[in-house]
Amino acid sequence: MHNDVRVGLFGGSFDPIHNGHLELARWTKHNLSLDQFIFIPAATPPHKQHVSLSEPEHRLRMVQLAIKDWREFEVSDFELHRKGISYTIDTIDYLRRQFNLKKASLFLVIGADSLVDFHTWRSPARILRSCHVVVLPRPDISISHIADEMKKKVIILAAPLFDISSTEIRKLIKKRQSINHLVPEPVAKYIVEHKLYR
Repeated sequence: MHNDVRVGLFGGSFDPIHNGHLELARWTKHNLSLDQFIFIPAATPPHKQHVSLSEPEHRLRMVQLAIKDWREFEVSDFELHRKGISYTIDTIDYLRRQFNLKKASLFLVIGADSLVDFHTWRSPARILRSCHVVVLPRPDISISHIADEMKKKVIILAAPLFDISSTEIRKLIKKRQSINHLVPEPVAKYIVEHKLYR
């Protein structure tokens, strides 16, 4: 990978990945002129240690199925192979070394909810020194109380809002309702085959 290639990183539990994730990724990639966009399923996100997630291999496979027809997307299983909690700074350090990336080429994409908690993350100042932090809006999340000083350090994009959440999808599945309009078809099939979220 050339170090002038612009790379976007999009981490999350993806339990399951849905159409909102894909549309946001496509919109962000286009608006930031990114060459590559990497989905990174988290093993144990620090802020979700109390949440029981589906098995990592299921979440990874669903991302692979969701993006298989999108040439510009890829998925990294780096966090799933590393034991323990997935800290974003470790992933950034690893990818910068792996691909010899400078700060100018690396864009970490987070939701507005993550910006609200960003000060509680491991090494937030080092994250800001290591890459551009790109913030996408989330329904029902206001960042009006975030200090202007902080807002100047990140890139806030007026991305479209998609009122789809993985939590909502899991609830629909429990109620035996259709999710076909919310996730790519191969993901819906995989969920049925593996009896996930029942």
